[in-house]
Parts: sequence; C-alpha cells; structure tokens
Amino acid sequence: MTRFFLFILLLTPIDSLFADEGMWEPSQLPNIEKDIRAAGFKGNIKKFSDLFEHPLSAMVSLGGCSAAFISDSGLIATNYHCVEGSYLQFNAKRMEEDLFKTGFLARSLDEEAPSAPGARVYITKESTNVTAAVLEGASQAKSENDRYKIIQSNRKELIKGCETSEEFQCEVRSFYSGETYQLIKKMIIKDVRLVYAPPQSIGEYGGEVDNWMYPRHTGDFALLRAYVSPENESKEYTENNVPYKSEDFLKVSKKGVKEGDFVMIAGYPGRTNRLLTYPEIRFDVQFGFENYVEYLKSGIDLMRDLTKDDEEKALKYRGSISGFENYYKKISGQIEGAKNFKLLKQERQNWNKFLDFIEMNGSSAEQDALDALLEITNEINSENLTNVYYGGSTLLNTAASLYRHAYEKTKPNNEREPGYQERDYERLVNRMRGMEYRFDAEVDKGIFLFRLNRYRDVDSKDRRVIFSSALKLDEPYNVTIAEVDGMYSYPSDLLDMTKRIALLDASLEELNSSSDPFIMLARDMFDEGMEREMKNKARSSLQQKNKSVFIKSLRKFYKSQGKDIYADANGTLRVTFGNVMGVELNDGIYYKPFTTLEGIAEKNTGVSPFEVDVKQLKLINDKNYGSYKFDPIGSVPVNYISNLDITNGNSGSSTINAKGEFVGLAFDGMLETIISDYKFVPETRTIHVDSRYLLWTLEVFEEDTRLINEMNIVR
Repeated sequence: MTRFFLFILLLTPIDSLFADEGMWEPSQLPNIEKDIRAAGFKGNIKKFSDLFEHPLSAMVSLGGCSAAFISDSGLIATNYHCVEGSYLQFNAKRMEEDLFKTGFLARSLDEEAPSAPGARVYITKESTNVTAAVLEGASQAKSENDRYKIIQSNRKELIKGCETSEEFQCEVRSFYSGETYQLIKKMIIKDVRLVYAPPQSIGEYGGEVDNWMYPRHTGDFALLRAYVSPENESKEYTENNVPYKSEDFLKVSKKGVKEGDFVMIAGYPGRTNRLLTYPEIRFDVQFGFENYVEYLKSGIDLMRDLTKDDEEKALKYRGSISGFENYYKKISGQIEGAKNFKLLKQERQNWNKFLDFIEMNGSSAEQDALDALLEITNEINSENLTNVYYGGSTLLNTAASLYRHAYEKTKPNNEREPGYQERDYERLVNRMRGMEYRFDAEVDKGIFLFRLNRYRDVDSKDRRVIFSSALKLDEPYNVTIAEVDGMYSYPSDLLDMTKRIALLDASLEELNSSSDPFIMLARDMFDEGMEREMKNKARSSLQQKNKSVFIKSLRKFYKSQGKDIYADANGTLRVTFGNVMGVELNDGIYYKPFTTLEGIAEKNTGVSPFEVDVKQLKLINDKNYGSYKFDPIGSVPVNYISNLDITNGNSGSSTINAKGEFVGLAFDGMLETIISDYKFVPETRTIHVDSRYLLWTLEVFEEDTRLINEMNIVR
C-alpha cells in the first residue's frame, strides 16, 4: 500500500522535542535518562532499556496490536478492539451466537476458544544490527533496479540464515529510512485462544460517538492465551496443546496509579512518518486529508447500505466498517487540528530553518539528495490521488495473489519475491481461509462497482490501461455493470474455501488455461502490473538512498541544537514515558485524569452505544466497588489519561508503573490533539483503561475466580 493508504500519520517537529515526546527504541533510554528521571522514574534505566529483560521481555505483538503476558501460563492482556475480528467475529460465526452482545468468558481451559486462521503471537528473541550486510554491494549497482535486487537478495539471505526452524520468523527492518537495518528474530505462537472479552456494552461502550473522545468510560480490554504442544513447540490449534509457560510476565497492580504518577508504555507501534519533508506535509494537509475523508465516508455509507438487511453480512463486514469509522473520525480531527494549531505555518518556519542550516553547513551532495527526494515524493503524491478508488474487488485481489504465487513458483525459492516464498505458504493459506468469515460475494460486487464508477472519473491517461479496458471504463456505466455482473455470476472456485486453497498448488500453465473471469483478468493485467512494479522498485531504491542522506542532514541539524531524533515506528518494540495528568484544552474546560463507574451510569440511555448492562448498572447504583475503590475519586477508576506519545499499533500496549507492574492498557487518543500525529503538542493525551476496572469487571461483574487467581496481583 502507498504511504497515504498506510493511514498517513506523524512528523517530528524540527524546532523542539518535549520531554514526553518520542517513541524510543529501548536502547536509546540511557541517552535520555535525564528526562526519564525528571518524569519520576527512580528505577534501573539499563534494566528497563533491555529488550530481553523484565519488563520489556513480557511484551508481545499480535501483528497489528500490542499485548503482554500477565501470568506464567501464557495469559495475555490486550484491547477489546484488537480481538473483535479474529476472535469474537470468528467465534460468533462458529458458535452461531452473538458474542458481541453477550461477551465471552471461558470458565475453564477447555472452554477457551480458538482464534481465526492466521492469528499469531510474536515474541521478539533477538535483534541484531545488519546494516553493512544489507547494503553490501549496493554501491556498485549498475542501476536502481539492480541496487534494489541486491538489497532484497541480501535481506533474504539474512532471513534464511536466521529462521532456524518453523517456530521462528525473521525480518529485516529499516530504521531511519534505510540508514540502518536490524535483523529481528521472533518466536511465533500459532495457537492463540480467546479467554475473555466483555460484552460490547463494556468493551466498546460509547461506540463511534465516544471514539477519540474524553471523558471516556470504555472497558477496552480482553484476555487471550498462548498455547504450544506438550513438547513446548509452536503448533497450530489442536486439543492436545497446552498453555505456554511464559518466561516473563507482568504483575498486575491492584493499587493502580494516581495523578502525577510515572507511567510507561511498551508496545509495537506500526507506522509513523515523523521524518517527512515539509512539501509532503503540505500535500497531506491540502489534498490528502480531504480525499481520504471522502473515501472513508463513502465506504462507510456503502458497506452499511449493502449489509443493512442481512445480519450475516453485517457480521462479516463489522470489522471493516469499524475500521473505516475509526480513521474517518481521526482524519477529520486532523483536518481541524491542522487549522487550530496552524500546522502549515509552523512547519514552514521549521522547514526554512532546516534549509538555512543545509545551505550554510551542508554539502552539495546533501542538497542534491534533498532536491531528488522532493521530486520523487511529488511524483508519488500525484499518483496516490489518481489511485484512490482503484480496485476494490476481494475476488480479483485473491485471483491476482494466486496468479503471482504461481508465477513465483517457477523460480528457485531464494529468487522469489518476498511474500511468495515457501516460508509464506502458511500465511497465504490462512488468507484463503479468512475469507470465510469476512467476505460476501454480493457485498463485494457492490463495493467493486462503486469504486469502478469513481475510478472512471480519473483521466484515462492516468488509469491502469488493461484494467480500464477489460472493465469497459470508457464506455457507458451500464456496460461496466453488465461486465461485472457476468464475472460475479460465474461459479468461481474462488468462492469455495477448499478450492481456493487448492489453487495455491496450481501451476502457471493451469491458471493460464482457466476460464474463471477473475483469474483471466488477473492474467491479462499481470505484465502491466510487473512493469509498474519494476518502476516502483527503482523509484523506491532511489527514494531510500536520498532519504537516507536527508536523515543524516536532519541528524546534524538536531545535533547542532543539542537534540536527538528517534526512528519512525516500524512495528518494532518502542517505549514512551510520562505522567498521569489531566489537561485544559479550551479556556475554563479542564479534563480530570480519571473517570468513574458513576460516569458509565450517567451516560446510560438504554440504547446502544450507551446501553449499560442491567447487572453492571445495579452494581454501580449499589456502589459495589469490591476492593477496587480509589479514595481520591470515591469510586472505581474506569479510564485515565497521561501525556504519553503513541500511535496506531500501540493499541493493546500495557501501561506499566516505575516498578514494571501492569496498571492498564493504552487504547486511544483525544480528537482535539490528534494533529499531534503530525506535530507533537504538549496537550496531547493518551487514554488508558485502568487495571482496577479490568479486575473489578472480572471479579465483581463476572464473578470470576479462575483468572483472578491466576494473575500475580500486587497492592
């Protein structure tokens, strides 16, 4: 996907770094020890900066969300919204029960429910700097395509040597836009089961109305468990598997936090762009945001309309609609934030300072690299605008993936494109399986037709030639409709899970002789797609080379001001720290740091998304706080805010105190300051669900003893 469709996010401001700003690599923490101490941390910095010591060694990735072990038997805490698809949605279909309304609580190990195909837990085991090995021979490349191939070949060789068994997955991650590279080795746990998810009246209380808002009263927590074979090997789901014995786990704090306390988040933020140039920011603010908001809004309306009269279809597209709504609100908030915080004006001033520095202190090579980088990014941005509505058919995308897989199988494994090697076969199979609970042919056709109609508005010279011709985009729209109707009425093997998976073993010759219209179109588009890919690879190589020079220039500029920079988030473990504190965003309006159980009752309307469970409402009215009352607020704390710096992918990140104890889960930010994704502002706040609310829900609301007793709960 393009940078724009990776949900364009963040930029580090050039003129300042606040003490609580930054998604730091753990190894960088000793360099900012002064700031961490100033925030109230009194522990061992070196211990907290070691990826393989407590507490960081308890942190795991779910491949999109963060999480952490909270018992020695593989119990994992994460956000409710991180389990809606692969766990709740999958099991709701499997059990033929609305688990969103009822919630799910396993009263025994035997009741813990399997995850959807492909759900994984990733435990980082090694991290090694491999910059020299990745770039070996790149400087002697005869062309940018040749340079790209050399780097990819080096990366594949490193991964091959690292993956010593099927239990491990390795990847080479780029830091500072390719200035450095690290080889990350992760253990994969393939059997992950749902243990607890509260009813949606708790887990997503407030729904989209409260999303990105505060005060908040959402129990955005869920529990999973990792399982392995009796021989302690990572195996797919089987009844013989046993709970994984976690080498490290977090103790759960019953005391929780109070205003002013030091807190830290360790998680796996997915992607940031805080090292963008000013022209890239200007493009996003002036064009990208508005186009993306329109795309998201139209998608939400369309999917709702296509599924409104069918509960099964609505369940299948529940996650897609929720994701669109989440980003629609977020990007809309960024539009307002860019105006309110005068983003472009400030960033233009910052950019001019940087340009002045380069003119005075930079070499001609640095200036040439910057010019080349800006030319490349301008070209990419222009293409992004024309490709907003390209595609949209899951069946066509699946056919294209199958065809590419067959093509790559004609090569030796080490020469195949990443994503289509033998190591990727399991992922491809799970993708085919996942369509069973996420796809409906009629809805898919409706989405495809809508996007085709919008793509027709793009100038024909900027559209994909074969795609446009095959789908009659230059003819009246009813001709395109007839073409698509014919494709979707064909009895395609892509509609059957067993046959879809079998097609992964089909040869290129077999697919070339197929009469399936989706496979035929994928075949016809293949050469054109490969030409575009070659162009994009060469451009990517050139962009990385020039961006790396830009980063070096930026680093020098920061150093001249006595400051440090941190790498953009890239799915590796990062740490952010700060304090529990309220905030005043508008004159006279102060947001307290904690919300209470009573706030849940006050919002109750009896209608979703503010419908409170009858049992929970009685407990609140009876002031049944169990042993979790927090005296300063006279109730059980539900959510709290801190000045920590997070982004997408941090969802499910454990919040820990200065002792490394679990005190909650990060799950959201505040709409008013969401522009902090581009320019950090001190008023930015992260919203956490309090550990005491999780414990209260389990013990008092659910009357659970099994899970409470399993955790190591400390006062």
